[in-house]
Amino acid sequence: MMTEDELKQIPYGESDFNDFKLKNLYYVDKTRFIRNIEKKGSYLFLIRPRRFGKSLFMGIMEAYYDIEQKDHFDYLFAGSDILRNPTKEKNSYLVLKFNFSAVNPNVSFVEEAFLTRIKNVATSFVTKYEKYLDIDIKEAKAELNSKKTASEVMDTLLNYCLQKKQKLYVIIDEYDNFANTILSESGEKEFERITHGEGFFRAFFNVLKWGTTDLEAPISRLFMTGVSPITLDDVTSGFNIAANISLHSDINEIMGFTRGEVETMIEYYRQSGKIRHATPELLEMMSRWYNHYRFSFNASTELFNTVHILYFLREYMIDSQLPRNFIDYNARIDYMKLRHLIVIDKKGAGANQTNGNFSRLRQIMETHSVHSAIVDRFPVQKMISPENFVSLLYYFGLLTISGVDEEKKAILKIPNEAIKRLFYDYIKETYEETGLFTLNFSKYEELMKEMAFNGQWKPLIEYLARQVDTSMGIRDLITGEKAIQAFLNVYLGLSGLYIIYSEKELEKGYADLVMEPFLAQYPLLKYSYLIEIKYIPSQGGKKTIPRAKIEKAREEAEAQLKQYGLDDKFHKAIGQTTLKKVILIFSGARLVYHDEVV
Repeated sequence: MMTEDELKQIPYGESDFNDFKLKNLYYVDKTRFIRNIEKKGSYLFLIRPRRFGKSLFMGIMEAYYDIEQKDHFDYLFAGSDILRNPTKEKNSYLVLKFNFSAVNPNVSFVEEAFLTRIKNVATSFVTKYEKYLDIDIKEAKAELNSKKTASEVMDTLLNYCLQKKQKLYVIIDEYDNFANTILSESGEKEFERITHGEGFFRAFFNVLKWGTTDLEAPISRLFMTGVSPITLDDVTSGFNIAANISLHSDINEIMGFTRGEVETMIEYYRQSGKIRHATPELLEMMSRWYNHYRFSFNASTELFNTVHILYFLREYMIDSQLPRNFIDYNARIDYMKLRHLIVIDKKGAGANQTNGNFSRLRQIMETHSVHSAIVDRFPVQKMISPENFVSLLYYFGLLTISGVDEEKKAILKIPNEAIKRLFYDYIKETYEETGLFTLNFSKYEELMKEMAFNGQWKPLIEYLARQVDTSMGIRDLITGEKAIQAFLNVYLGLSGLYIIYSEKELEKGYADLVMEPFLAQYPLLKYSYLIEIKYIPSQGGKKTIPRAKIEKAREEAEAQLKQYGLDDKFHKAIGQTTLKKVILIFSGARLVYHDEVV
């Protein structure tokens, strides 16, 4: 067993590659992908979801290509794949690295904040590479600080490199961070002000373009990352030469962890004595919550979310038990960053409204997948068009590639339990904000506990049904069995007590809703549930449904539930809990029958 001092620390929140040696941090080697990237061209653009390890990989690239790190190469890359077989370009560039997540997105100060960030990076750059640029460092800093715009600072810096024929590698991490925040919080007009016409961000990219296309271009290579292609398209006339490599199959695993890498990590920390669960059990649990991302149509390997894995292990190691919360809300995509895509502000004219994209979110919950092209660039004016909106969900990590249909469109699905619960949150918050449906959450939690620990399911189902029947907004959305199923999927899933499955395959059929108790987290849960939903179209304005129709639907549901209840694998998953098989029959938005099969 390793001592506390010997054990490598979990690198949660760490992105400085140099610190991995200094702080004895656990490292998953991704350096083999450097060779792939070099072969793809000189100017590249990569999109990955937030919190997937982009900043760390940018730090690896910086350390690998920086001419000033040449003497430290063996130390920094000891044990890595690239040390055994480096490329000819290692440690051969002056590296200019930006991280735009540090820019204050407040529209009143953003231009000044961006200028300050560019000046700070530029002065650090000339200080670091003074001997290669052969400049008077005081004069250079004074000249850079005298510039009034970021584009002027960049132009000056590029001229220093051009005059001394120095090769420059530009790395831009989170290129779209502050711009996307402006878009989501301040709107399209402010976004366009910085990315169109004479906007300062567009002007900056104009200079970058000059640095790559001049006869003796000082920028030999450029690598840029972000979470969406919107900003790039809007500055495209200023910078339209970067190749988007986001869907290339040979770099599918460049960020994120494979199943083997997660298993190796669990086994490593088992040596500390702090992991008590069996590795297969823990791995299966983490897979359900954080796995199943694919970033290429042709890739076969699925990936775990990097930060969620590190968060899980960090929390587990504190008291050698499962985290209280399985979702790291520091990694949660801010609701506001999606809100502007699905909610129309009424500017004081009453309740806000949803647009057509909210229906697509609901449809994804109903059908579990969506078929769409993945659009690699589109302007802000077209971001809420159907394919662009679905593409954004994919880029944000809310959907992932599960296959390709006959039209060669991507089949996109929700990757895991963590993201499914974010969908629950988005839909619930949108219902509340637009006045479609609100819930007394304290009452909901009280009724859910009764359902989970005492088997009293009717009060919660009746409460939800009453709320639906009295809410004009939500009632209009209930158009069939799938809509009812999706609604209950969301609201039963708001509780952390259960894992909710919709259309789960059980004993040669597909159960409408399965409430599998989350026993790993809540071992005292007493009840599990199979729910079969039947829908009888409303009879115009008639309130009474013929008894024969209800009886026919009940008999069908009972037979299905009895069949599903024979599934051995499901019985193992619910442990010693008591299984209740519930029939719900709706007509329109009304619950007209509810009972359980004995």
